Order: sequence, then C-alpha cells, then structure tokens
Amino acid sequence: MFFGKKDKDVRLTAKQYKDLVGGMSKKERKEFERRQDELRRDREYYKLDAWLDFEDEMDGM
Repeated sequence: MFFGKKDKDVRLTAKQYKDLVGGMSKKERKEFERRQDELRRDREYYKLDAWLDFEDEMDGM
C-alpha cells in the first residue's frame, strides 16, 4: 500500500486490507485501487530514474 509518500510503502495483511476496503463503495474501491496503481508506477519511475542517474555518474568516472 502506498499513502502518497515516496518513502512509505506499507505492507498489509489480507485481513488488514479487507478491513481497509471493506467499508468502501464499489466506486470508492475502484478509485482507491487506481490511486495505488498510480503511486506504484510513480515509485517505479523514481527508482529507474535514480538508477539511470547512478549509471551515468559511473560512466563519467
């Protein structure tokens, strides 16, 4: 689970996740999942970007 911060990647158990989304409407759950996917993609992009910057620095040495 991601909560809007690049440095926060919170792992939930199945029960915790069910408790979290159990009270949501279908529309709210869909939006929540969409936002989680968006945050996951952003996080992957930042990791890749940092890795490419690191490789560029190493190539420059």
